[in-house]
Amino acid sequence: MQQISGTVAVVHGGTLIQQAPLRPVTLSLPGRRRGTAYTVGHLEPVTLHRSHSPSGNAANLMVITPGTVAYLDVLRSDIDRGRLTNESAAADLAKPTLRRALRSMAGATKSASPGSLPLFFAAATGAKGNAHLTVLAHLAGGSEVNSPTSSLMANMAEATGIPLALGLSQLVDGTAARPGVHAPETVIDPDRFFQDLDLVIGRGTGRGSVLVECALTETLPRR
Repeated sequence: MQQISGTVAVVHGGTLIQQAPLRPVTLSLPGRRRGTAYTVGHLEPVTLHRSHSPSGNAANLMVITPGTVAYLDVLRSDIDRGRLTNESAAADLAKPTLRRALRSMAGATKSASPGSLPLFFAAATGAKGNAHLTVLAHLAGGSEVNSPTSSLMANMAEATGIPLALGLSQLVDGTAARPGVHAPETVIDPDRFFQDLDLVIGRGTGRGSVLVECALTETLPRR
C-alpha cells in the first residue's frame, strides 16, 4: 500500500524524480508482446540510476488486470486523503468492500489491459552501434500452468526467498564479499546467480529458467 500511494521514485530523462504511482506504461516487446503495465514504488529505479546511469526513463511496473489496478487506484486516493492507513487499505484489498468496488468500476473500463506481456520480466531499450534494440528477459514457461516458473510466481514467499538465498550464498562463500553497501547488480555474479537459479527452479528439466530475446526496432544513421 505504501508503494501505490503518495509518490514513488522513477528515472525520467536520466534524472531521479518523485512521481505519482499507478501511471500506465504501454510496452512493445520482442515476440510481438504488447500491453500496458502500471508504475509502482520499488528500489530498482534508484539502484539502476546509481549503477548504470540510464539516460532515458526507468520504472518498476506491475503487470495487472484493469479491474485490480482500478481498485488499487481507489485505495491510493483514500490513502492520500487520509481516509485509510496502509494497514486498513491492505485489509480492504484482502476483502474488498462493495462501496469501493462500485467506485472502481469507471476506472476499470478506462484502464488498459496487460495484453500479452509476460508475468515477470525485465526489458531495456537503447542504441548499440548503429542499431536501436529492445532486449527482454523473462521467466521460461511462465504461462504454462505446470511449469516450475509458473509455480514460483504463484508463491510470493518462494519468489522472494529463493533469489535472496542465492545472493546470500555468494556473500557467504566470498564471491560477493566486498566492503560497503552495494546494490545487487553491482556485487552479485550474474552468471553464477542464473546458473544456480536454473538448478533450484529448473528441477532437472534441462531448460534455462530465464529466456532473453532481442528485437531490432530501428537502424540508426552511422556517425
